[in-house]
Amino acid sequence: AYTVVIPPPNVTGMLHMGHVLNNTLQDVFVRRARMMGLNACWVPGTDHASIATEAKVVAMLREKGIKKSDLSREGFMEHAWEWKEKYGG
Repeated sequence: AYTVVIPPPNVTGMLHMGHVLNNTLQDVFVRRARMMGLNACWVPGTDHASIATEAKVVAMLREKGIKKSDLSREGFMEHAWEWKEKYGG
């Protein structure tokens, strides 16, 4: 058997050619494994907790001199949506 687990998608910055290369290489490896007769599985990931995105938002807040602990949930989410609009479309 041959398995590739795709890292979870998240909004951690602008998309770039590295994202394309990563997905292309995974596709090539899985297709090659299938052509060799292996039971190949390509599993997309999910980031249920958005941990990587949260880390980026916290870093952005830190640059602005804001501590996450000083914000309400709603206040933090406003900054998270701001980040998403800038980097995630």
